[in-house]
Parts: sequence; C-alpha cells; structure tokens
Amino acid sequence: MLNENRIARHLLANFEASWNILRQSIENVPDEMWAKGIEKVEIPWSETEGMNVWYFSERVYHIIETVEFYNRDDPSGMQWGGRIGGIDWKKESPQETATRISKDDMLEYLEKTRENLKKKLSTLSDDDMFEKDGFEKWQPSRLYKYIYTLRHNMWHIGELSKTLREYDCQRTEWK
Repeated sequence: MLNENRIARHLLANFEASWNILRQSIENVPDEMWAKGIEKVEIPWSETEGMNVWYFSERVYHIIETVEFYNRDDPSGMQWGGRIGGIDWKKESPQETATRISKDDMLEYLEKTRENLKKKLSTLSDDDMFEKDGFEKWQPSRLYKYIYTLRHNMWHIGELSKTLREYDCQRTEWK
C-alpha cells in the first residue's frame, strides 16, 4: 500500500491507466504484425541512415525499458537490451532485434516493471518528489523525471494505437 504520498498515488494512477492501454496494444496486435517493420518516410531524427524502420515489438520494449531506466536512482548500471540478452547495433539489424522480442515476455516485463515502479513510488514522500536524484543532469527533480517518463510512454503508446488502426486491428480503449 502506498504511504500518504498524494503525488505518488496520482502518478501511479496515471501510469496504471497508460499501461492498461499498452497491455491492450500488445494483446490486440496480430502475431504476424508484431515484428513487422514499417518503413518511415520522414527524415530520421536519430536512426542510423538506412535503418529508419519502425517495429511494433521494439516500440513496446522501448516503452517498458525506459520506465525501468527512469525508475532508478541514477542512470549508471542500466543494461539496455538486457531483457532480451543485449543488443549489438553494429552486428544486429533492427529487424533481428525486433524478432527476438516476444509478446509474452513483454507482458511479463510490463508487470514486473509496474510492480517495481509501485514499490519505488511508495517509498517517496511528497517532499522527496521535489528532490534531485542521479538524473539531475537531464531531469531537475524526481517529479519532473516521472512526469517526463509518463509523457514519453504516452507518446509511444499513441504510435502503437495509430499502428493498430492502420493494421485494421481491434483498437485500444481509453482508460
């Protein structure tokens, strides 16, 4: 049970609602579309030239992994790609990475990350939320960091929802 931390309770309620939509996205995408790439038309903002392909499975993984990252007290020690045995972008194509990400594992990862966030937030008082942590170079307070993470989630969940519509799949429901 969360302590009397009103900020944490409100943040957690919004994360829970966003993850409900994320869970629907994972469950609603057909297996044959899970790791299918979509060529992007616009100029990539960070992808290596020639690798501007979007994958549903990769985006789901990215959403959950980012929450794992920002739920830490500092950025050091994060093993990006650790859930799927690591990623070597110089040796592995984005398509190969996308095919190594399973739906069932992402549902388990989502649940584990949800529990870890709940535990972490339950330890933080309202005052703690306004303090800095090891992410202060990018995020001026814990509260800012968690709000940023929630916005990041919703941005990418929006991409998943749009893709479900384009695939003519069952859509997600707003929670």
